[in-house]
Amino acid sequence: MPYPIPLEELAAVVGIQSIGELVTEGFEGMLMTNPEKSQGVILVKANANPQRRRFTIGHELGHYLLPWHRQLEFSCTSENIKDSSSAPNSNRGIEMEVEANAFASELLMPTVAFKKLQRAAGEPDIAQVVRLAAHFDSSIEATARRFMNLSDYPVAFVFSHNDTIRYWAKGPEFPYLLSVRKGQQLPKQSSSRDNGDGIGEMAELDGIVWLSDERGPHLPNNILEQTLFQNDGYKVTMLYVDDIPEENDE
Repeated sequence: MPYPIPLEELAAVVGIQSIGELVTEGFEGMLMTNPEKSQGVILVKANANPQRRRFTIGHELGHYLLPWHRQLEFSCTSENIKDSSSAPNSNRGIEMEVEANAFASELLMPTVAFKKLQRAAGEPDIAQVVRLAAHFDSSIEATARRFMNLSDYPVAFVFSHNDTIRYWAKGPEFPYLLSVRKGQQLPKQSSSRDNGDGIGEMAELDGIVWLSDERGPHLPNNILEQTLFQNDGYKVTMLYVDDIPEENDE
C-alpha cells in the first residue's frame, strides 16, 4: 500500500457505496449498512479538516469491517471519534468505539511502517511527530498519540487550548503520573506558556513541574519538554524523561 493510504478508494473496494457529508450538532461520523454488511454508506461532518475527515472515515470503516460490530447503523460524536487508547469498558457501546479508533489508527498509521520511521529518527522530538503526520496524512493529535503509544522511549503528551489543559496521555514506557489535570492552566514554569510559533526549543525543567510525587516511582530530577504551537491557541507539549532513576526498575 502507498502512503498516505488511499482511504476513499479502499472504502469503495470493500463495499462503501458513497461517502457524504452531514451538518448536525455534535455529529462526527455515521455508518449505515445492509444486514449482511456487504454494502454501506458513510457520512462525515461537513467542513471537517482533511486529516480529521480521514480519521473519521477510518473509524467508520472499523465499524463496517470488524465482524462483531453487528449494528446496522452507527452514529458517532466527536467524543467517540478520537485516537483513544483507553482500556475496554464494561459498556459494549464504548468498547466498540475504542475498537473502531484502534482500527482507524492501525489503518492510517500501520505499526510496522510507523515504528520503522520512528526508530530511524532516534530520540523523540516534536519535529518527528510533524514529519510523521505529513507522511501518513494524519492529524497532529492522532499522530502524537500514535507516536506515544509506539515509542520505545518514556514520553507523554499534553494537549491544551489557550493555555488550559484539554487532556494528557502517556505512553507505555512512561512510568509517572502527571500532576496536572483537565481544565487547569499549563504550569507557570513551563515554556509551553510562552507565545510561540511552530516548534519550540527543547527545554529542561525540574521533574516536579509536571510529575506527581503522590504515588509511583521516584521522580527524576529533570524532565524535557517541547511544544508545538498551532493555530487558534492550540498547543501540543511533549514530555520526555531521558534519565529514569535506577530505583524505578526495582
